[in-house]
This record gives sequence, structure tokens and C-alpha cells, in this order.
Amino acid sequence: MTHIQVHGDTIFAAQILQNNQRTWANRQAPLKIEAARRYAEILISNGIETLAEANELLTEPEKLRIVERDLATVPGHGSGARLAYLWMLLGDDGRIKPDRMVLRWLQAVLHHAVCTSAAVRLITEAAIRLGCTPWELDHAIWKHQRKPS
Repeated sequence: MTHIQVHGDTIFAAQILQNNQRTWANRQAPLKIEAARRYAEILISNGIETLAEANELLTEPEKLRIVERDLATVPGHGSGARLAYLWMLLGDDGRIKPDRMVLRWLQAVLHHAVCTSAAVRLITEAAIRLGCTPWELDHAIWKHQRKPS
């Protein structure tokens, strides 16, 4: 946060991160850096400033619900895939990121499109049957989808 505040969103995104991507495919959409800064501000305002504090948050369902409600107000939040990915990066192996890679794979396998909530349910149930974590199955799908055709 300190570095973003010193440089500002635009310079930090362009010069430090070298990433001017937007939160969705629209020229009017906010930059990802804006969403990341807003996420950071919300986490900090909820007393979460370290990786250890973020991991502790995952063990406190009531506080997690409040933080997730606040994070959902950030433009570009969408279906919640970004938030699920954040928790996955923090070590929550029980979550998946129902992004387009996972959704495309499910559509190819099931021969029909599924929404993100159905994707989460299907991948979670499949992981249980396969004896792996939802994260491991999500990662395997992602790697498979990433292979050149």
C-alpha cells in the first residue's frame, strides 16, 4: 500500500508492475491495480496487514463473511473468482477459482455451460470423489486447459 500511495495507481501499474490490464474487457473498466488497492485498503481497515493475519481470517467465519461482503463492493469483483483466487493463494485448498479455464473445461466435458456456483459445486464434489483437494483439481484443469491444442 505504501508503494502504491507514493507512486499513485497509474504509475505503480505502468512502471512498477508493468501491468495496465483492466478488471474486465472494456476500456472504461477500472485498472486491476485500482481493484487490488481497494482490496488492500479493505483488508487493512479490517486489521489484516500480514499473511499470518489473512490466514487467521480464513479460520474466523463471521469475520470472513464481513470482509468478503466489503470486498464484493470493489468494481470488477464479478462472480467472486478473484476473491476465491486470493484465498487459494493464501492456502485455502478447499476453494477453486471458477474462471473461464474451468468453465470452458466443464462445458467441454458436460456438453453444456455451467454458472460459477455450479462449477464450484461440481469441482468440489469431484475432488472429494477423486480423493484430492478442490484446489488440486482446479490446478490440474487449469494446466490441462493451458496446453496448446
